[in-house]
Amino acid sequence: MAAVLTVRPATAADVEPLAELMAQSCVLDPVVAWLISDHALRYLTMHRFFTAELEFGVRHGIVDVVGHCDGVAIWYPHPFDRLLGAEHQRRRLRACGDRHGPYAHYTFTAGRVEATGRHHHLAFLAAAPWLRRRGIGSALLGAHHARLDRIGMPAVVEASSPRSQAFYLRHGYRLVRVAHLPAGGPPLWAMRRGGAPPDQPPMAAALRVG
Repeated sequence: MAAVLTVRPATAADVEPLAELMAQSCVLDPVVAWLISDHALRYLTMHRFFTAELEFGVRHGIVDVVGHCDGVAIWYPHPFDRLLGAEHQRRRLRACGDRHGPYAHYTFTAGRVEATGRHHHLAFLAAAPWLRRRGIGSALLGAHHARLDRIGMPAVVEASSPRSQAFYLRHGYRLVRVAHLPAGGPPLWAMRRGGAPPDQPPMAAALRVG
């Protein structure tokens, strides 16, 4: 099946089905479960969160989709415009509703492991739960990694579970550091892939697609 997967840029029309997919795919994620203990509230909150995230990502990031919204990857080039970054954070906090406090703790912890320097950050990667192990995540990573490798740009991600950490290791990422969410929360594994050799710096302009 991997040979017939097609990766394309997302459009505004994809936001609603992708938000549904992402909310369904994340309900058992350790970090999301730490943020929102109630299962029903978790889905509703994350659907609202991912709707806002996708609306922002389609306009200001790089959102790749497989097929008819069977999988999605949201990337952001860094360094990011400061004002856009502040607006992005406000949108996320509003979408979290009364869970904005735990989310603020999450962003503080994630900020301690975020990479510096020019890179592309994989903010979210998701496949339809009923289509797992079909190569969707690998296709999404491969499409953007090929773009990044052409210009010597590194990629970074924070893995939120041992399973996702192992997945990224298989795709060429290496572990950089680990941070734990407060109050006994789960770990975040900061990981990095690629980049230009020391004598060949990345292009000055961040890669944009679509």
